[in-house]
Amino acid sequence: MVKLILYEWEKLWKNASVLKIVFLFLVLSGIVFQGELNRDKEEHQPYLEFHKAMDNMTEEEAIHYLRKEKERSGYEQYKAISYLEDEISTINGYEAYRKSIQTRYKQNQSISVFSKNKEQNQYMERIAKKYENLKIKAPMKRQPYQGFLKVVDFYVHYILAIVLLIYLVSVVFIQEQRNGKADFARTMFRGDKSLFIAKSCTVYGALLLYLLGTFLIHIGLAGREYGFISIDAAIQSVPGFYSVPYAWNIGTYVIAYIGLQGLAAFLLVAIAIFLARWSTSELKTTLGLTIIMGWSVFSQNTMNGEGIESFFRIWNIWGSFTGESILKNYEILKIGNIFIEQSLWIPICIILSIFLLLVSGKHCPKERKKTYFRKEKRKKNPHGLFYYEMKKMWIYQGGIFLFVACMGIQAITIYQYKTYIGTDEVYYQKYIDEFGNRITTETENKIAAEKIRLKNLENELNQTEDPIKMDNLTQQLECVGGFHKYVERIENLLEDEKIQLILKDRQYDLLFENTVVSRMMIILLCVSFAFLIPVIYQKEKETGMEVLQDTSWTGGKKIWRLKIGIVLLYSIPFILCSEGMVVAKENYMYDLEWFAPVGCLPQYWENHGKTSIGVAFLIGFIIQCIVVSIIVMFLSACAKKVRNQHMLTGIILGLTVVPVILSSHVPVAVLSWGYNLIFVFTAQFKIVIAGCGILGIVTYLIRRKENR
Repeated sequence: MVKLILYEWEKLWKNASVLKIVFLFLVLSGIVFQGELNRDKEEHQPYLEFHKAMDNMTEEEAIHYLRKEKERSGYEQYKAISYLEDEISTINGYEAYRKSIQTRYKQNQSISVFSKNKEQNQYMERIAKKYENLKIKAPMKRQPYQGFLKVVDFYVHYILAIVLLIYLVSVVFIQEQRNGKADFARTMFRGDKSLFIAKSCTVYGALLLYLLGTFLIHIGLAGREYGFISIDAAIQSVPGFYSVPYAWNIGTYVIAYIGLQGLAAFLLVAIAIFLARWSTSELKTTLGLTIIMGWSVFSQNTMNGEGIESFFRIWNIWGSFTGESILKNYEILKIGNIFIEQSLWIPICIILSIFLLLVSGKHCPKERKKTYFRKEKRKKNPHGLFYYEMKKMWIYQGGIFLFVACMGIQAITIYQYKTYIGTDEVYYQKYIDEFGNRITTETENKIAAEKIRLKNLENELNQTEDPIKMDNLTQQLECVGGFHKYVERIENLLEDEKIQLILKDRQYDLLFENTVVSRMMIILLCVSFAFLIPVIYQKEKETGMEVLQDTSWTGGKKIWRLKIGIVLLYSIPFILCSEGMVVAKENYMYDLEWFAPVGCLPQYWENHGKTSIGVAFLIGFIIQCIVVSIIVMFLSACAKKVRNQHMLTGIILGLTVVPVILSSHVPVAVLSWGYNLIFVFTAQFKIVIAGCGILGIVTYLIRRKENR
């Protein structure tokens, strides 16, 4: 068995494409994490300098030192000091946190309403005893923990790990099942169960190697920026980790953290192998994993109740990957009078994984017999090529399931998205409601009166020494930022001679701005291209039908046009449904001014026309569909040219999905070009025309060479 595992392991890594993909994913994970570190790069240096200055200080001296520095600090120093204050308050407040749990339990015992609830008392008693018996032996040290927090809070490499898992399962299982090697191997002495175990260990080992490699890369990058911390300190001294219910130091926590990731990866590998053996399709395997991980993320972030919800919130794969559900806090699953420990997830996960692997080992898709429950009726009129191509993509290739899954993910993203509105924006919108959204003589009088009122409040605040009155005046002056924005918007409208209409522009961000919703739409659309377009053209190449089609005078051109039309019938409804859900949510949440000039929005301030927001959105949607059509023609021409289906899938993912994901973490303009090309609302019109022109010329040259 060991020799067989080593043989499969060596065979996997002799594949040059596997080495390139794994190396690429490791590099991408490192680049994205470095971009995450660079987000607050200005605070690194003052943060480390303050830490160095406080190394030999006591807690009281450190607090006094930070108070002095805070009075004369700039923005970067102020933010660095806030990090340090969190670290100090975590160390000083840990014992108070433990005592608060005991105090809450005792207070509930003295209240008659809660004391009669035996189930709630038992629940709180177990939690109170857990933290009461927790004896921290490791020292509570003050260290630069921000690098460690960046590592454990980073999650992008888990998404890359799932994509890598799909690729590994395809190489090790699906491709061999398709080309008949799996059936041939079953005739050998150890070609059935032993070979299946060896292949499973190979996939799991490769995924573990990637997870361990990314963790070491992230630790190295974080250590270079923030310095390395001593691992003998108590994990409770790290900000946000005081609720950890184990007497561990940081080193022990990291080992448990990696072990829990390995457990989650084991379950995920078992699910992926089960789907691959059952379906023999990368698309269906991807769809199944997407649904499972989507539900896992949704239950982890959204569910907060007890009962059955607590199972999904605590026992899920995403929570195990991030360590949130079991390691970071202590929860008890309560179903009626039954209390279940959260750590029970570990043996259940192992049992479930082994069960799925046992079922997968016995399953052989090639030997399944088709059963017909009714006789097929003959059709009098034969269907055309369009019907069969549609059926092949939507039914046989699983396009309908992919479409439904993408729309479900997009709907969840839109539902969970909340437009961030700060204090200034809140008061800005209040001034629009009170003073009006049009510039009139009455509006100017109200603005003049408000300026006088705010000036009097500022003078009164500067003269008073009463703390209660000062607090009251400060609260009244919170509206200054919103008032200045309102006045500035009026001045800009008058200066640029635009229609004198003031809009609540933050309400239009979801329609026209670069948000999580728009990025998710582009990612899902490009993923659909990557899994649909290569497969649509690959079947004819494998069966030799492509050569037969090209012998016809119009067969090759006609079928090529039909395939493009079929992909467009997937893409256009995809964009229509996504944009329709966005419009429906915005109309439900806000009273949008669809007939207002689009030039009144800050992102289109240079537009001096009188085009309304509704017409501009409709024109943008039409241009978006045209751009997508050109991209589909370009990718279809590449699919006709490229002979390796997986290579084309990797190229599409690498040139579209990866840059869009990276663009939100790494501030490089090149990465956003592909996103701006599809989501035209954030792009310059010249760039869209130039990009479409280049793609059109390349498509024409490829097709011309193909026809010759």
